[in-house]
Amino acid sequence: MTIGAASLLVSISDHIQQCFEALSPRQRDISLLLVEGMTNVDIAQRLGVTVHTIKAHRAEIMRRMEVGSFAELVTQLRRLHPAGARPAPVASGPLRIIVVEDDPWYREYLTDNLNAHEFAAAGVADGAEFWAAWKAQPADIVILDIELGSDLEDGLAIASNLRASSCCGIVMVTARGAMDDRLTGLGIGADAYFSKPVNINELAITLTNLGSRLR
Repeated sequence: MTIGAASLLVSISDHIQQCFEALSPRQRDISLLLVEGMTNVDIAQRLGVTVHTIKAHRAEIMRRMEVGSFAELVTQLRRLHPAGARPAPVASGPLRIIVVEDDPWYREYLTDNLNAHEFAAAGVADGAEFWAAWKAQPADIVILDIELGSDLEDGLAIASNLRASSCCGIVMVTARGAMDDRLTGLGIGADAYFSKPVNINELAITLTNLGSRLR
C-alpha cells in the first residue's frame, strides 16, 4: 500500500469516527446493537421503546453516518469497533435540549431552570446558531420560539425542517398562543405547544415524558 493510500484510509476512518461521535448517546447504543445482529423488535424490547422509534433512529443513524444501505452501515461500524472491542451500550445521560429563543433573558430563564431539573440544556438565539449547534451535536429535544427576528428563519420553519430529517422531540414555547398558531405548530410535527409564560414544572414533565418515548 502506498503512503498516499494509507493516508486516505486514515482520513476516511477519522471521518467515520466523527460521524459516529456526532450521534446521540441512544443512537450510538442502537447502532452497536444492530451490528451485534439484533432486530428492531429485539432492540425495542431491550430498550423499552416502540419499534417505530427504533426505525426512526435507524434512519437517522444511516443519514448521519452517510451510508446508503444497512450493509454499508454495519461495515463502517465494524471497522470502528472490531469484534471483541466494541463498547457495550450504556445508559444514556440527561436529555440534551437546545432552546432556540431570541430573547436573552427568557433564553437564560429556560436553560437555567431546565438544567436545575437535571436536563442538559443549552440556548441559541436564532436558526443559524441552532443549525451550527445541531451539526456539532444533535439534541434529543428542541424547544422553539416562533418569532426569531425579522428576515430570519422562524421557529415553524426550523420545526418543519427538523421533522423532515430527524426523529428528535420538538416543543414550541412561544408568545403566539392563538388556536390557529397552535394547530399550525402541531400540524407540522411539534410534539407539544406551550404559550408564554410557560410553567417550568409542566414543561419539565412534558420533556421527561417525551424523552422516555424517544429513548
